[in-house]
Amino acid sequence: MSSAIRFYFDFASPYSYFALRPLEALARQHGRTIEYRPVLLWAVLKAHGIGSPFEAPVKRDYYRVDMVRSASFHGVPYIHPETLPFSSHHAARLYYALTSKRPEAARSLTHSLFDALFVRGEDISTPEGLRALDFGEGCDPAAISEAIDGAVGRQRLAQAVDHAIADGVCGSPYIIFDGEGFFGSDRLPQIGWRLAGSAMRA
Repeated sequence: MSSAIRFYFDFASPYSYFALRPLEALARQHGRTIEYRPVLLWAVLKAHGIGSPFEAPVKRDYYRVDMVRSASFHGVPYIHPETLPFSSHHAARLYYALTSKRPEAARSLTHSLFDALFVRGEDISTPEGLRALDFGEGCDPAAISEAIDGAVGRQRLAQAVDHAIADGVCGSPYIIFDGEGFFGSDRLPQIGWRLAGSAMRA
């Protein structure tokens, strides 16, 4: 049986949002499952001694233009968050707390959080913003607050960051399968090529 595709991403990463659906399509095409692993990119980069890609104004200006252009290229709706960059720890804690009880919800939660931020322009950076979102039955504002503040979400996010560091993650999205890592949504063609080659060798 083919190994799963490990999808490391930060909820504040537009490029991860751009990669999400094409990667899922490639996984379906090649009979792979996806492990959704949100992390805090700033924490991973800090552990590797890498500065934020937004530190230099020239890069920040470039990314803003490129993110809008990339959304058009991928054919997806996109609202550029004025708060970028921000720490997505509240959203990631919520994800890990909820999926600890409902692992099957990993994909739908990933889509819900990305779409809230980049499609509808809603706030996922604060507990208040997350409490205003609809995550379905059993996720009232009190349950969302408990998920964000509780030990389970904190611990699982910390573990995911540690695993990302150990796996050599150096950006978002970072995709690993069959022992090989790919950084960036622009690596999707290479990922498809590699998956096709793996299928032919099997």
